[in-house]
Amino acid sequence: MPTTIITGRDITFTIDSDQYSSQATSAILTVDTTINTYQTLAGKAYYTTDTQGTFAVEMLSDWGAGSSLCEALWTAATSAPNTALPVSLTAESGAVFTFDVQPIQPSAGGTAPDAQTVSLSFTCVTTPALT
Repeated sequence: MPTTIITGRDITFTIDSDQYSSQATSAILTVDTTINTYQTLAGKAYYTTDTQGTFAVEMLSDWGAGSSLCEALWTAATSAPNTALPVSLTAESGAVFTFDVQPIQPSAGGTAPDAQTVSLSFTCVTTPALT
């Protein structure tokens, strides 16, 4: 099999049907798995009890822009904090991960003279699925 190199620039993502990849500088999906180990008379036995996903996004702040993710998240977190938002993360290779996240309130502001950025760490409320 030939070597395939996929960079962060090969990733696109949508949140609640809006695409935000052009504002993002980083998008990372991580799934932590809880595996219990049991010592039996026959040796070790392993049992997966839980998974928890986190979707971390670093992006240029888009407060005030049309279709602003920051403003949409702020509104969702204050008006419907328990309503999950659908997310799709797609790699150029064709791998597509789908999951839902809880809305969170993003930070605002930044340091001079740098561009304003925002760091978002979403909790996945569904186990990410690879399609």
